[in-house]
Amino acid sequence: MKIQNYFEHNQTLSSGAQPTIEQIAKLKEYGFEAIINISTPSAKNAIAEEAILVEKNGMDYVHFPVDCSNLKPLHYLTFKGIINGFENKKTFVHCGANIKSSNLIHMYQVLEMGKSEEESLKELCKIQIPENKWFEYFKTMGMQGIKLSNN
Repeated sequence: MKIQNYFEHNQTLSSGAQPTIEQIAKLKEYGFEAIINISTPSAKNAIAEEAILVEKNGMDYVHFPVDCSNLKPLHYLTFKGIINGFENKKTFVHCGANIKSSNLIHMYQVLEMGKSEEESLKELCKIQIPENKWFEYFKTMGMQGIKLSNN
């Protein structure tokens, strides 16, 4: 997949940066059944007609904008509910650059799927190194907020 910062977390969950119009159609060809967009509408690479394009390609679509400058428990809890709603569907989660999406997936893997925080963090750091605000948010939501020794 040529989507910037694309990462396959498991067989049914992947994340990446904002896909292009052409890449949205390709996601269907790769077997994706649902797209979750957590970008704000003001993101510079947002596609205004994304919902229409996704649904035209026969996939489910949810747009839940998350402002990472004002993280609240509601953001993770809603994200968890959306992911759970797509259980057993191959799902692609994106934001502008796969920063917010990969951090929320990290939380989901630890809090809901039982993955060790350290193992999940190592995976997350293959995509991006979270800013300190994310570690504080992880702690707020019940994680340890551990950091790897090199970050």
